Amino acid sequence: MELNTGFYWKWSSDEDSRSYENFTKGLRVKSDNYDRRSMRFDRPLPKVYACPVAGSCLGGMQSSCSEGYEGVLCAVCSEGYHKVISSCQKCPTLGWMVGGIVLAVLLVVLIMLPLIFGKKTCGRSGRSVTDVVLARLKIVIGFYQVMSGILDTFSYVEWPAVLLKLGTYAKFLQLNLLQIASVNCFITNTKVNSYTSLVLSFTIIIVSMVTSFAFFHARRLYICKQNVFQVDERESLISGTKEVSIRYVFLFLFIIYPTACTQIFHILPPSCQKICTGDHEKTCQSFLRSDYTLECFTDTHSKFSLLAFGLLSFVVGFPLLVFFLLWKYHHRKSNHDQQNEIAAGLSFLFENYSKQCWFWEVLELVRKVILTSVLVLIGDESRTNLGAAAITSGLYTVLFAHYQPVSDRFEHWLHLVSLLATCANMNVGMLLKIPVDNISSGLNTDAEPIGISVLLVSVNLLVVGMIVGE
Repeated sequence: MELNTGFYWKWSSDEDSRSYENFTKGLRVKSDNYDRRSMRFDRPLPKVYACPVAGSCLGGMQSSCSEGYEGVLCAVCSEGYHKVISSCQKCPTLGWMVGGIVLAVLLVVLIMLPLIFGKKTCGRSGRSVTDVVLARLKIVIGFYQVMSGILDTFSYVEWPAVLLKLGTYAKFLQLNLLQIASVNCFITNTKVNSYTSLVLSFTIIIVSMVTSFAFFHARRLYICKQNVFQVDERESLISGTKEVSIRYVFLFLFIIYPTACTQIFHILPPSCQKICTGDHEKTCQSFLRSDYTLECFTDTHSKFSLLAFGLLSFVVGFPLLVFFLLWKYHHRKSNHDQQNEIAAGLSFLFENYSKQCWFWEVLELVRKVILTSVLVLIGDESRTNLGAAAITSGLYTVLFAHYQPVSDRFEHWLHLVSLLATCANMNVGMLLKIPVDNISSGLNTDAEPIGISVLLVSVNLLVVGMIVGE
């Protein structure tokens, strides 16, 4: 007679809602003298939808929302709240926001330092400090990008709160400035939605490429105008500048690629969800799953859909470009002619892999896109889709363990542990979808949430723990 928590419906009119409420009140009357012959409700019931975040919907007759949530499917954050890992959390204070920005800047500086001062070799392997740091950094960043993508995509799973908090901090590794500093919390007149996020991401990508290009040409012009350099020294400095410019732009694209792909897929028509109030199509509206404040199939959405379809060329083109460049230049790194700046600049994408597996980083890009972006198009809130993602991740882990593409033993185990941790997240997610009512009453389930929380946090901290230990 009423909705359970975690579900949502929308009545076509207040009259229908009041009529049904009176009807259910009559059903609850226990008097034998009550005349039930006149009781009738012959209007269509609204369709029931599972809420993206189960705890946001209180159910009941009017589909009330929890504190901080409002709107369709209780999926819109109220004023004073912002969205983090698909859930609405209270806006941070200005101090916390500034601290987050400072932390992000420090993270970027820590990444840049070994790139600038890391020419010295590390140990007996002959690898430079830059190569070692970037090889391990991309494993850690890749793992936490996938972890945050899983928490976002499968938000209907009741993940432990402590894991969601860990996923919030993992957003720093994606350099997602809109997650680090929520504009909606501090500028009420400006609303950042999925459209503006998409435009901002690709504006940043274009700016980074233009900046790298401008830096190289400005630096080359400066070197050419200096008369203190010999010809060979001048050519060496220009070659080094080109190498650094290529490395910076591809490293930035490598980090932001999964986030950009997710934002593209969020705009496509298959990412819309239809919400109906009756039996007729005229009573239905479609909204973006990523942002229930935006209605689909409007003029604005049509324009951004065309933009998203056009940007699919980036989703496909970037891995193909990386594959082509690695195929053409990966074997030239050991040579010392002036035409190998591209090989040196892209070395962080292949130098830690064996000679036969120089292309493996492209497979990594494809895996991350499947787990963080393609699954957005499915949209079916079931264990089946979570299971399909878990199987895909498991098969890739077996493939990695069989071919052992990473040459360095520590980095091999670091990568393998990160893949196993991803599989563990998905398998525990499927277990969390089992209703508590289906568990045998003879089992003590009081300690289960604590055990699951400890298990998931331990698994997800193991990757960074290995880095710290090393």
